[in-house]
Amino acid sequence: MGFDEAMRLAAKEADNAVGRAMRKYRTGHVTDEDDLTGVLIGNLDTTFREPIGGLQWSSSILRHRAGPAAEEQEIGADMIIHVRLRTPIQKYSKAVLVQAKRQEPGALMSNAAHNDLKDQCRKMLKVSPASFVFDYAKGKMRCGSASKIGGSQNRNLYEACTWTSYRFFLELFRSPIGDTNLRSALVKDLPVPIVLKLSAEGTLDGE
Repeated sequence: MGFDEAMRLAAKEADNAVGRAMRKYRTGHVTDEDDLTGVLIGNLDTTFREPIGGLQWSSSILRHRAGPAAEEQEIGADMIIHVRLRTPIQKYSKAVLVQAKRQEPGALMSNAAHNDLKDQCRKMLKVSPASFVFDYAKGKMRCGSASKIGGSQNRNLYEACTWTSYRFFLELFRSPIGDTNLRSALVKDLPVPIVLKLSAEGTLDGE
């Protein structure tokens, strides 16, 4: 199997995992964004439990509770997705930051929710340019660049997220997107200023 074929296979498997998560949402078995993110990551983790085409997978969900442990509030992301590839043709280790929202096609976000999303995009982009938004919808999940969405006045998030999940994962696996400075899916491995700030705030809270 060639490199491109293997990456297409991996992207298809990831897309199928996304489809299973969105089906849970569509059938009413999962409702809240936070729970749906857990279902999505669970499906992806299971899919990539064994390497596909040399691709190794890891992911984490950022803590969003109030207080100094609120990683999402500080970083702007819901999750970190890390991929590592070791083949004779291609080698890489990189990650992306992702903020997820629920918005159906044609629906407009409120001004407050849209401004909040743009603020989250700006926070992610301070950490890494490899930052994205996932739009959970009952039909299909869509993906968009945080730099584009963070600077847009378009409150139709589904329309602003122009990539399918298959396209997102294909580009991630083939290597055009992703930040090699993000060494893992762990918050502790994010750039030093972010980690130090989180650690300092945590120390202050515990005193």
